[in-house]
Formats: sequence, C-alpha cells, structure tokens
Amino acid sequence: MKPNLALMRLKRWLLPRAVIGRISELVIVFVLLTSVTLAQDATPIPTLIPPTLVPATSSARFDGVPTESAIARIVRDGVVRVGAYYNEPPFASLDIRGNVAGFDADLARSMATAWGVNIEFVQVTRQTNIDLLAQGVIDLLISAQPHTRELDSRVEFSQSYFPAVQALLVREGDGATLLEHMADRQIGVVVGTRGERAAEDWKQRSPYTFNIQRFFTLNEALAALDMQGVDGVVSNRTELTRLLIPGNQRFVDVPINPEPFAVGMRRFDGNLRQLVNRTLQYLFLSGRLNEIHEANFNGEGFPSASFAIWDNVGETAPTPAQSATDIPLPTTYAIRRMQTERALRVAGLRDLPADAPESERRLDAVNRALVNGLAARWQVNLVPVPDNGQSPIEIVAAGGADLAVGIQPDWTYAGQVDFTSHYLVRGFRLMVREADNFRSFGDLRGKVIGIFQTDANVRDLVGVFAERERALVDDFFSILREQDAAFTMLSDNNASVVFGDSLKLIPNVESSGGQLELTTNSAGQPLWYTRDFIGIAVPRNDVDFRLLVEYTLQDMYSDGTLGEVLRPVMLPGETPQLEVWHGLGALQGAMLGG
Repeated sequence: MKPNLALMRLKRWLLPRAVIGRISELVIVFVLLTSVTLAQDATPIPTLIPPTLVPATSSARFDGVPTESAIARIVRDGVVRVGAYYNEPPFASLDIRGNVAGFDADLARSMATAWGVNIEFVQVTRQTNIDLLAQGVIDLLISAQPHTRELDSRVEFSQSYFPAVQALLVREGDGATLLEHMADRQIGVVVGTRGERAAEDWKQRSPYTFNIQRFFTLNEALAALDMQGVDGVVSNRTELTRLLIPGNQRFVDVPINPEPFAVGMRRFDGNLRQLVNRTLQYLFLSGRLNEIHEANFNGEGFPSASFAIWDNVGETAPTPAQSATDIPLPTTYAIRRMQTERALRVAGLRDLPADAPESERRLDAVNRALVNGLAARWQVNLVPVPDNGQSPIEIVAAGGADLAVGIQPDWTYAGQVDFTSHYLVRGFRLMVREADNFRSFGDLRGKVIGIFQTDANVRDLVGVFAERERALVDDFFSILREQDAAFTMLSDNNASVVFGDSLKLIPNVESSGGQLELTTNSAGQPLWYTRDFIGIAVPRNDVDFRLLVEYTLQDMYSDGTLGEVLRPVMLPGETPQLEVWHGLGALQGAMLGG
C-alpha cells in the first residue's frame, strides 16, 4: 500500500502540537532567561531556533559614507568579520560541533584563506543584518543574501555567486506549466518569508488573481499541498528541493522572482567590492568554487552559466594588503550632470570604413541601438564622444564621457572605472553542417577545420580542445574573408567545420538557408569554447549612476527589448541571461524628474 505522504507530512507538524502548551511555557522561560543574560552580557548566543536570538542593536540607522574602506581594518587586525545566519542550510548553519557550516561558510573561509587573514563569523538575523553592516560591526554579509533593489540604497553588493529563485511547487499531475495557469487557485506561503513577499508581488503584477494562504512552517504548507488544501507553494527553490518528494511534486519551470545571492558590504566601499569580486573570480578559475559547491550540494557542479570572468584576474589570489583603502568619490555625479544638460555622453561608438567586416558593423549597430535605448528611457539626448586617440575607458576615467559601450571588463583598469554587468556574450564556437551531426572536437578525428585568418591564437586553441577530447586534427584551412565561411563548407568543401568568433559565424549561419548551425550542449544551450563578457564602463564609484545603468539594462532584458537589440549578434533563443535584481528601481525615474 502506498504511504499517505500528506498524512506523514502533516504528522511532522501536528504531533508536536499535543505538547505545544508545555513547549510554549519552556520557550517563554528560555527567552526571559536569555533576555536577562543578554542584558548583562552582549555576547551573542548562537542558536538554531528561528528567529535567531541575538542582542538587539541600536535602532539608530547609520548610512553615512565611510571614511575608509573596511580593507584598512582587515589589514590592521588580520581578521575579516563575516555576518551569517546560523539557520539557513545548506548555505550557513551550526553543525553539531557549533561551527558555522555550509556553502556560504565555506566560501567565506575560502576568501579569508586567499587573503591570508583569519575569519570571525558574527551571527545576524534578517532584522539586524543590514544595520550591523552599515554600522561596520561586520565587514561582509554572506548568508543566502539576495541582491534586491530596495537594499541598493544601503548596501554595496558583489557580483552574484548563486542564481537562486523564488519558485512554485505544484502536485505531480497538475496541468500548470505557466504562472497564469494558477489563476483563481490557492497558493501557500510561509508567513514573514521572502516567499510570501514574492507571491504578493506576483499577485500585484498579474492581470489575473489567486488566493494566498499563509502557514507558519514550510512543512505545514507542503502538507496542505499534499492534501489539496492549496494548489501550489511558493518558496526558495533550493529549500523546496530539499523537502519535495520526487514523483509527488514538481516545479513550474517559470520562476516567480529571481533572487541572486551576493556578498554585501558597506555602501560606497568600492575597493572592498572589487577585492571580493576579483577573489570570487579567482576562486572560480582555481576550481575552489566548484569544490565547495559539490561538497554542499550532493556532488552537483557550480552553476557557472552566467558567472562573468573579467580579463587579467591573475594566477595568484588578490589580497587586502595589495588593495587601496580609501573611499574614492567622483568629482562630478553623472545623474546630476545629465539632469542639468539633458545629455548622455557616450564613448566607444566607432566610425567604421565602408568595407568594414560584417561582424564589426553588426556589433557597432548593436552598441548604438543599446545606448540610444538608454538615452530614450532616461529622456536625454545621446552625444557620441570621439576617441581622439584615447581608449573609451580612458575617456570615462578622465570625465570626458558618462559611459563607454562595448567594453570587455578588465582588472587592469579596475582602479580607473567601474564595469557594469554584461549585456552580450561572444566567444569561440564551432559551426557545423546540420546533416553531419558533429557535436564536439571528439567527432572531428581526421577532419579539416576552417579558421579565420584574423582570429588570433586560434590554432593553439584548437590544439587545446582537441587534446582534451583526444581528437587528431588532420589539417587547417585558412579563411580570408568572414563571409566566405559558409561557401568554404557548403560549396568548396575545403573544411568540415569552422571554428571561430561567434560574431563572425552568425552571419554565415543566417545566410546558409538552414544548412549550418552552431553547436549546443545536451541541454540545448550554446556551447562556448571561450567566452568574453561585454558590458559598459562607468565612472568609478558613482554608485547611483552605475545602478541606473544596471536597472535599465535589466528592464530592457525583462521586457524583451534587449533581445531585439542583440538580434544581429546572437542567434534566436541565445540571448544571454542577465541577472535581474527584484524590486522597484527608485533611480529609474531620476532622469524624468530632472
């Protein structure tokens, strides 16, 4: 007989209620005793009981500009103080020995090790975390902390390191495949959680309605789902994955809200943000991020699809001792200037000759369409800034432009400008005939590989990837003109495949009449052999302007505008997935009110 799973879930919640009165008395006594103890001694008492009991902080809110980077204190004391929840598995929780364990804890320890300093974990709650950060009690906040727009006014965030989402769990056999299929149905949430807020936001933005039922625990909500008391449950996907019963529940593929996890630090501390970002990228390239992810997620590899790597990360770990400790502030703030002059000054737009290659003309057209879109949304005029022999990054650093478009982030220039998230991915890919069913270099033993004469170091790259798959490359065929790649494969038969820059391959795929394609992985996602992340350079530590650019890029991605802009340089369905920070962008209306 199949066990009654709903009853089993419900028992997990109902059985303790038989003694709930006695437990309540004990909890009250414990809280009173704890309160007396904390009044005498401000040392936090770690606990796994939510809400976590820690000393209450002062209600005074401090959000001023710090006088120095937290790096200065980390160097002086040789300790980085990291705020963490103690009841957020598998990210951070107390193990049986009283140690902070989990993916975030391991990540924080790995950063401290890379920096050559000790680590001190400080217990925080969702009520105290931001205040403790703003007051400088902790240097970093890392504990399943989502980057949301509402926190951008108080917190500086690193690039995200975990692509979490609020998700919808339904019963297996339920026909719902889209969120709108939940119209007029019952949605369960846990009261006081991000899941409750995500469901409320979903309801407000939807043209249809549904009912929200609130529960005290996730187990209670899942029991209601099993017993058909609700039709779906909204919570963090990682947490739901830990509790779902395979074969009885499944996820609706469309997420409710993204909530990428990032490391938080004090606002305006751009030097610490750069140190954290470079360390995250170093840990990724060294394989350490993958190691700790596998250790905390049952052998599953680190989700790296959208994790951006900048040029020149370096082969050794960055350290606080090598970092600047000041708080650099711009002499002129871009938003204020644009409100006055109603103009957006843009570097990086090129005056191309008439015979410029198709890939260069397409890329420049995309960059122009992008910045025109930014200017239109901000209701300002676009003013191209000529380079006059300078690089676009140098122009922004010198104050001659508000931003530079089409920039590949590079740690060499991190002390001069800030870089936004990427809006475009380009890199080396493999173009094959659809009929040949070639998927990788392992299928190319004894074949001729076409390469573009203008692609630097391409033969060495082919050698690396061929060796990994134990493939023997028979020969190369050098292609002089980009537009000849399709002809080389389909008419002359001089090459079985072409390996090259995706921007050069895409026009050939489009002109082949469906005979050519770029290879994908088993999940149907683009198969990249190298990846370059293209973003925007903005003035260093002009925080509000950088956020304005980020919000607008995210909104263009969310409403489909960015996909249309990128059409000349990305194949259908391959628009890069941009990180979206949930919430209203207070800065979005800044230009309109100027």
